[in-house]
Parts: sequence; C-alpha cells; structure tokens
Amino acid sequence: MEFTNKSKIYIDKEAHITLAMVQAGLLKPIDKLMNKKEAKIADEKKLYKQKSVPFSFILAPAGKKNENILKQKPKKIELFCEGKKVGEVEVEEIYEIDPLERVKTIYGTTDSKNYPQVAKTLKRLGRFAIAGDFWVEDTGIKKRVDFVKEKIKNLNSIVGMTMHAKPIHRVHEKIMRQAIEKNDLLIIFLIKNIQEEEIPYKLRYEALKYVVENYFPKDKVLIVPLLNTYIFSGVNEAILDAMIAKNFGCNKFIMGQTHKGLGIYYEANHLKSIFDSMDLDIEVETINEYVYCEQCRTIVSVNSCPHGSHHHISYHSDSIFELIKTGLIPPTILMRKEISAKYLAYMFPNRFKNLQKLYYDISPNKGLIEESSDEDFYIALMKLYQTSSLT
Repeated sequence: MEFTNKSKIYIDKEAHITLAMVQAGLLKPIDKLMNKKEAKIADEKKLYKQKSVPFSFILAPAGKKNENILKQKPKKIELFCEGKKVGEVEVEEIYEIDPLERVKTIYGTTDSKNYPQVAKTLKRLGRFAIAGDFWVEDTGIKKRVDFVKEKIKNLNSIVGMTMHAKPIHRVHEKIMRQAIEKNDLLIIFLIKNIQEEEIPYKLRYEALKYVVENYFPKDKVLIVPLLNTYIFSGVNEAILDAMIAKNFGCNKFIMGQTHKGLGIYYEANHLKSIFDSMDLDIEVETINEYVYCEQCRTIVSVNSCPHGSHHHISYHSDSIFELIKTGLIPPTILMRKEISAKYLAYMFPNRFKNLQKLYYDISPNKGLIEESSDEDFYIALMKLYQTSSLT
C-alpha cells in the first residue's frame, strides 16, 4: 500500500538495524532520535537523561531527495529501506549538522584517506538531522533480547564479552574458562558484519559452537550474534559493547587490554581506561595479554611469566588466519585441530583429487573404505603431525 500524504525518507540497512537496536532497548538510555539540544549535551558532556552515553544518537540520511524533504520540515516521516517501508518518525525537530564534526565525534578523526570507514560514513551522512520518537520493523533483535532475558532470569552473575573469533584460538578458550569459573553464565556476543566478509559469520559461528558444545560445561556459555553497524567502528566501540552487554542483562563485561576504544593509560601508577570517566552501571574487567611460553610450556599471562618476550608466542587471530590462507595447518598450541580442519575445508574446497584414497592411506582403518570429508582428512593428517615417537 502506497502512502502519498506523508514524507518519505530513504535509509540504508545499517541505519535500519541501528534504529532497531535502539527500539529493542540495547542502547539504553538512548530511546529516541535526539534533538539539537540533547545531541549537543550528549556530544560535549557524554550524558543523556543524566546517564552516560558515548555520543549523540541522530538520523541524518544523505541524498538530494532526502535533503529536499527535510528542508520542508514535515511533521511525520516514513522510513524506507531497499524499496520497502520499515518505519516512521514523529518529527520533533529537524536541524542542520556538520557532517565532519559528526564523524570526528564517532571516529576521533576526519581523515577519510587513511580510514575507509570515515569516508563511508561521510558518504551516507547528510546535512539535516531528524529528532523525535520512532518505530521501525524489528530485524529479529527484539526476539533475541527476549530469548536471552528468559534464559538468564534465574541467574545472578552473567558476564559478557564480544568476539570476532576469526578464528577462535586457545587464548579465547582460556579467557572463556576463566569467565565461567567466576560466573553463572558467559554470553559471547559474536560480531556479525552486515557486508560480506572474508571469513563468513556462519563459519565462525560453527567453529565457536563446536568448541562450546564439546569442551565447555552445558548451559554455561551462550552465543549471541551482534550486528556490527557503523556506530561500532569508531573510538567508542568498547563503551558501546559494554552498553549492549548491560542491556542484554549482563552485570559484568570482560575485554582485552588491546580492545579498540578502551583507551588504556596510567595515572598515579594505576591502570585507567575510558570506563573510569563513564558510569554504565556494569562491572568492566580488562584481561591481561596471554602468550604461550616455551619455558613454562603452557599459556601464561605476560604479567605472571618470569621469562622474557623472546620465549613467548603471541596469539593474534590475523596471523593465525594468514597461515590458514596459505593452506598451512596452524600448530595445535595455537588452535584446535578440529577448528583448523573446518577453516581449511572451507578455504580450499575440492583440494585433493583422490581424497578417499589419501584418507585411507594416512589413517588407521577397519579395512573398509568409508566416505570421508575434507575435515576428516585434515584431522587425520594433524594427528600424524602430533605423533612424536619418531621425531
């Protein structure tokens, strides 16, 4: 049904999803599109309704058609995304903004040459912001929030952490184990990008799920997808992650000291972060860096290991994935062989001409040639790498 008596504004998928997150209460205290006065206070004093916020929440869509509509200052606006009506705004105010100031508030820079996300945001940002209450079609977020809150309603201590898990490695597992030892439940917010990515969400989810289901106590870890919109790309990522966790029902949040936007610094010999200047009503704990020490022969915190960095092997997901991209099998001290097998099978489909014969030749068998997958082959191969009597 076409509405001809209302003003139409066209937004992209990122804006729709971000609005849906606010509507579902995931960015509370933010509950509307802020007016000019509210936005100024939020950006300068980091406050909205006397609660801490990282920056103002506004909607300023780009495009000549959108700008012409907003210049008319309509009282009600219909929101369209990908040719379909997805919501409405009861307009309180329409006011002009400075796009460069906006991206500086979000990203801490206006350098669009060295920061592609800045250029992308400037392209989708218009000169006029809409303030007011709104509704949008839910994108599945509300259902997810309700499911999690039902799951945790009888629990006391719920800790959250965000993770890309590309790929999940041994240090991830160590941090997860520490979290469930001290808490009733660990919620892992697994980052899901809106755009297509090199390591698809489905693969990362299946690998993480495999680890949780096979190596962790039942009902102690919950995986929740977290859509990664433009607001999470800037200097306020750590604050937004903690806000999301809190509004899902977590009372604790853990993150590594290198987490983007954490802003670690020392003051009077005490470790400080961005959270010392903001009150988000959630306990935030920063995790020390972990390494594998060849002297200790185990995974250790750099703060507790007496040996120097020349004895340490670091755990960086990007570097581990580089090994996989070349077709190499990461050592099992870095990640589990079953996870390596999943990644290699995805990255190199139909790699072997005679997979069944190869599998039969390198693995113990009962005399029967059974149908085996690429994953089965990689796992069998890695078991041979771990055989040590002839080395």
